[in-house]
Amino acid sequence: MAKPTTAAATKLIILLGNGASPEVFAAPCGLVSKGISFAAASGETTVPDCDNPDAPAWVERVVQSLSATVTGEGVLAFESLEIWNAWFFSGLAKTCRIKLDLPGAVGGGYFFAPFILSQFQINGQNGQKVQVSVQLQNDGQVQWVDAA
Repeated sequence: MAKPTTAAATKLIILLGNGASPEVFAAPCGLVSKGISFAAASGETTVPDCDNPDAPAWVERVVQSLSATVTGEGVLAFESLEIWNAWFFSGLAKTCRIKLDLPGAVGGGYFFAPFILSQFQINGQNGQKVQVSVQLQNDGQVQWVDAA
């Protein structure tokens, strides 16, 4: 069996665009846990067997919409607080890249789309550092761009 190619969790990077032209992307400081998930909403129809109407019918589905959610958690780096605040209170989408910085030419690249900051949470517990939790949701089509 051949050993699979893997990467450290630090190679999954959330990059936020600054809206300039050309756009510059930077990773906010402090996030130590990151993720991206995809969902497909579907409609379903029960389709009977025309040759045997007494047989159980099968459910067929049609994908109606696709969505992506990006999550991040970690220590609140005050260098990034202004970015999170401004983005959340603007209510606007920001172009983001969710990068898989994989070794060599083995599947690396990034997801690219406008996202809204749908959740921004700051927590603190005595004896620990202040924490931040964010959730981003796509505002349009998500594309994959292969590493160059």
